[in-house]
This record gives sequence, C-alpha cells and structure tokens, in this order.
Amino acid sequence: MLGCERTGVVLPYRTRVGGRSASKQRRSRMDNLQTLGNSRQAAAELAALSKSIRSKQHKAPFQGIDGTLIASLTHLLGEQQLGSYQAAVAGDVDHFQSEEKDTGWGCGWRNIQMVCSHLLRHDKDMAQALFHGCGFVPDLLSLQAWLECAWKGGFDTAGGDMLGNAAQHSDQWIGTTECAALLRFFGLKAQIIDFTGGLKNPNIQTNKDGEEVHMGVACDGCGVCPIVGPRYNSQVVINHDLCGQCHALPDSDSVAPFRRVQNQSAPHSKSGVTTNPKLADKNQQGTLPHLRLMEWVWSYFVDSSTESDTQHDAGHKSSTRAGAVHAQPSKQDSGSSHWRGQEDDQSRKQQKTDGHKQQTAPLSSPSPASRRIISKTGKPPLYFQHEGHSRTIIGIERYKPTQGKAKRQADSSASSGNEGYLYNLLLLDPSHKTKDLIAALKSGKGWQNLFKQGIHDLKSQQYQLLYVDDGVLHGPELEDWKVLKATETY
Repeated sequence: MLGCERTGVVLPYRTRVGGRSASKQRRSRMDNLQTLGNSRQAAAELAALSKSIRSKQHKAPFQGIDGTLIASLTHLLGEQQLGSYQAAVAGDVDHFQSEEKDTGWGCGWRNIQMVCSHLLRHDKDMAQALFHGCGFVPDLLSLQAWLECAWKGGFDTAGGDMLGNAAQHSDQWIGTTECAALLRFFGLKAQIIDFTGGLKNPNIQTNKDGEEVHMGVACDGCGVCPIVGPRYNSQVVINHDLCGQCHALPDSDSVAPFRRVQNQSAPHSKSGVTTNPKLADKNQQGTLPHLRLMEWVWSYFVDSSTESDTQHDAGHKSSTRAGAVHAQPSKQDSGSSHWRGQEDDQSRKQQKTDGHKQQTAPLSSPSPASRRIISKTGKPPLYFQHEGHSRTIIGIERYKPTQGKAKRQADSSASSGNEGYLYNLLLLDPSHKTKDLIAALKSGKGWQNLFKQGIHDLKSQQYQLLYVDDGVLHGPELEDWKVLKATETY
C-alpha cells in the first residue's frame, strides 16, 4: 500500500505539467485548507462547505451541436473509403473550448467539463452524485472550489500540498491526478493509466545490491516500507501491495491475482499479457513507442461482452477492455453492459429526431457485405494528458492501408505484432473553437485535422489516461480511493 509518498502515478507530471513552483507562493493558505480528518466536526464542516458550493456554483456556457457531435462525427467516419475499416466512439459528449481568460492553462478544466458532460447525461446515479445533483456542468471557478473541497475531504492530499491547496482564482495547470481527485470526491471510480513509452518507473530505484526499491510503498502483509525486491500488486483490491515473502504465503490467495510491479520493459499484447520480448523491445525502442497506448484505447472502446454484441456471431470470441484484466475484472466486465444499455436509451431517443441515420454495427460481428464497421459504444470519453496539454479521447479508428506511406507505416506496425493496422485517436481539443468543429462537421471538409491523431504524431515520451468505471461509491468505500495510484503502468 502507498506509504510516505504517491507512487504509480508518473511523478514528473507533478513538476513539469503542473506548474508546481507556484505552490510555494501559496503556503500561507495551507493551514486553512489541510485535510480535516474523520471527526464529526470535520465532517460537518465539509458538508457545510459542499452545501455552500452547491448553492453558489454556476453552469458553464458552451455551444451545442445540432444532432449531437458524436452522431455527426460517426456519419463522416462512415463515409471514408479505407480498407478493412473499424471505428468505435464514445457516448454523447459536449465540447468545451478554452476562452480568453483561461488560454494557456485551462485545458485540464475544460477536459473535466467534457468528461462530465457525458457522465451527467448517461448515468442517473452519477448525475445525482456529481456536483451534488445540480444537473449541469459547472464553470471553471466552481470546479476549482470543488477541487479544494476534495482536498479537504482527504482526496489526493499530496497533490493538494504540491499546489499549495489553492485552486480558486488560480491559473495553475492541472492534470490527470486533479481530475481523478475531483471525480472520486463525488464517489466516481476514476482510474489512471500511465504510458511511459519505455521509460523506467521513476518510483522504482535500485540499491547497491541490485535490488529494486519501491519508494514510498509499504507491504500490506508485514508492514515493511519501502518494499525491497519483488513487489506484487493485487488486481482485485485497490492499493494493496505485498513483498516477495508475503506474496509466497498461502493467505495471499484471498486477494489474488497479482501483478508484479517492476522496472524492466515488459512485452505486451492487446490483452495485456506478456508475449515475445524481441517484438516488445522493438516496439518500445523503435518507431512506435506508444503502440501500447493505442491498443489499450482500442480495447477500452471495443468491448463486445454485451449480449447484443455476441448474438450476431455466437462463435466469435469477445474482446475485452485492456484494463479489464488488470483492475477489478468482475466490475469492469459488467461496466460494458451498463454503458451500452444507457447508450441504447439515448440512441432510441435520438433516432426520432435525427435528419440522417448512421447505420452502426457491433465490432464483434462484421457484416459480410461491408468492411467498414462503426460502433457507438456509449462508453465515457477518456481524459488524455501529456506534458503541456490535455485533450479528451472520444473514440478510435483503425484500418489496413493498401499503398503509399500509410502502407509502409502499417508494415512497420505489423512487425511489432500489430497485424498491420494503423490507428487514429479521435479527440476533442479544448484549444479548438467549437464553431470551427461545427463548420467542419457540416461541410465534411478539414474535420480529420481537427479530430484525428495518429500514432506517429504522439511525440511526447509520457502519457496518462483517465477512465471512469461504472458505479458510485458511498461512505466507507471511499476511503481506499483517497490516495491516488495508477491502475496500470506501461
């Protein structure tokens, strides 16, 4: 379990992406914004603060898109002439653009707004929990107040300290960890995935004997801190780690299975299982350091575990989300059905008003008459962070090119065990103006440059994703979610 410092989250983001030096200027406010603890008085003060924010928060303005953004994008995706084409998109989401007042620092807040615009629309329980049931996406100042409230409630206090526990009226950059703390405060299961592009985990050091030292991580069995040597992380219990000796004990089976946390580059396949080391090394050190990221996003959206997906082809093997084999598998398996059910309700309503209907099909059952398959999955969008900027992933496409530069890129991808597909993320960027997105979607011109990013355009060394699992936590269940830790590191 996490001890004296946060681990699992890529810590350089705290110093580079967050503008953390500003925290030193705000230390005078720390005494008033420290965690209040679990006393009755502290709980009452936190409840009063939440009630005050609830009554004063304001709705964030945004420009809507006729027919919904996702429906318009899906229509254009279906008109592309690409070989063996497949795509999967999230449920409906609104675009929140950066305004003049937050240009250069507000992208993190805008992406939180985009993610929440989906959650409020597609899940009644989450809509009731988020922002204490106000029913709308709050503006930046209100979100900043809620983040301070989350810090007071004990969520990511280490991150709060690094920011001086001051978010309101601040132009400090925020990132994935602040988004996770904010959503977890309302009981949402916000999970973080790290993609290091082959870099070693900065939280794992090596001592003079060549043993790995897991800085700040305590063994939940014997209590030793830090863990020296092998470290095993439970995949069914949040924030539960064992040293090598405790992992070997029979009692450890109660929280199995485990993932060994280590610094060496682990070979990887689409299912997250280690495969050929030579292929993995080539992938990590060659031209495609972030193929794992693309595969994870693909697996996240392409989850064919629902009944409606499999009934078309009973013999087809269902694919699973990449995170499903790593964190709380039983809950994540049920999550696909949950989001797809919510999306089906929305789709039935939308079909009554849409001027044109985009035919979609589940990716697990391709139509023999067409090689273009597009699925509107209903899943929440992903918060997507890299150094200096963040965006929102609303889907992904892949295809097999037949000629030219794209074909050569696909061939290099195939040599890394990727079956010759080229991937493009489908993104919403808060730095883009909503009116430009609307114009591109209506005209069908220039929309690819606004919405797509390929694997060869992922230039940063490190990336982080945040996804929201289904269900809402309450009361004591929240305690294990207050300390931030990446669910997986690739």
